[in-house]
Amino acid sequence: MNHYLKASRIHVLSPLLLGFSLSACSALGSFGGESFIFEGELPADFSLKAQAEYDVADACNGRSQSKTFKTDYESAPHQYRFKIPVNYRSGLCEMQLAKVKLTINGRYGEKEWQQTYDSGGLVIVDKLPEGAPAFGGDGVFAKTAVCSWWFQLSSAKSRRDQISKLLNCRGAGAYLIRDELSGRKVKLSFLVNAEEEPSQDDTWVKFPTGWKPCLPKPGWPNCQRPPVFKTFKMNGRECTVYPNCTE
Repeated sequence: MNHYLKASRIHVLSPLLLGFSLSACSALGSFGGESFIFEGELPADFSLKAQAEYDVADACNGRSQSKTFKTDYESAPHQYRFKIPVNYRSGLCEMQLAKVKLTINGRYGEKEWQQTYDSGGLVIVDKLPEGAPAFGGDGVFAKTAVCSWWFQLSSAKSRRDQISKLLNCRGAGAYLIRDELSGRKVKLSFLVNAEEEPSQDDTWVKFPTGWKPCLPKPGWPNCQRPPVFKTFKMNGRECTVYPNCTE
C-alpha cells in the first residue's frame, strides 16, 4: 500500500453499475439442481449484490453465464438470504458455479454521490489453500467482515472541499470447496468500524476534538510543517474539525 494512499481508486456507484444485469440471462436453464444458502447481516444504509458466475462443466459448446442476487438499502440493520445454485443444466450443458462476486454498497448521505462500494467474493476451489477456514461440523461456514469509512475532501468542482468517503471492507470473502458446498450454509455478516480515518495518511491531523485538514506542501499531498489548517464544508456548514464540524 502506498504510504499516502490507502485506496487506489474511488468507488462511486453509477446508474450503469446499479443496473447491471445478468449475462445471458435469457439463456439460463432451470436452477432446480444443487444449491447452498448464502446469508448474513448488513449494517444500516448498506446493501449487497452477489453475482454468481458459472462455467460449462462438460464438453458442450455452451457459454459461461451468471445470475445476480441483491438487496436494497435499509435505514436499519437488516439480513439478507440468497439461495445460490451450485450447478444446473442449460440446454444440453451442465453449468457449474465458479465464483460469487460481491459488491458491498454503503451510503453516508442522501445525495446520489454520497454512496460508494467495496468488493469481495466467494472463490470455489477443489482444495482449500493452506490456513483457509473450512465448514464447521454443523455444515455452516461463518465469518464477519469489518467495513471502515475513509474520509477525504472532494476535489470535484461541484462539491469541492466537501467530505466524501471511501469504503474498505476487510474479510469480505472466503474459499469454499466445490464438493462440500451443496446443501450447506455460508454466513457472511458485515460490521462497521466506529472509528473513521482519513483516506490519505498525513493529510489530516488528529486532535481531542476530531480531525483537522491541513494544507499540503507545494507539489506534495502531505501536510506542511508546521501544519497549516483549513476549513471545509459539511451539510451546508463551514467546519474546522471532523466529524463534529466545530470544536
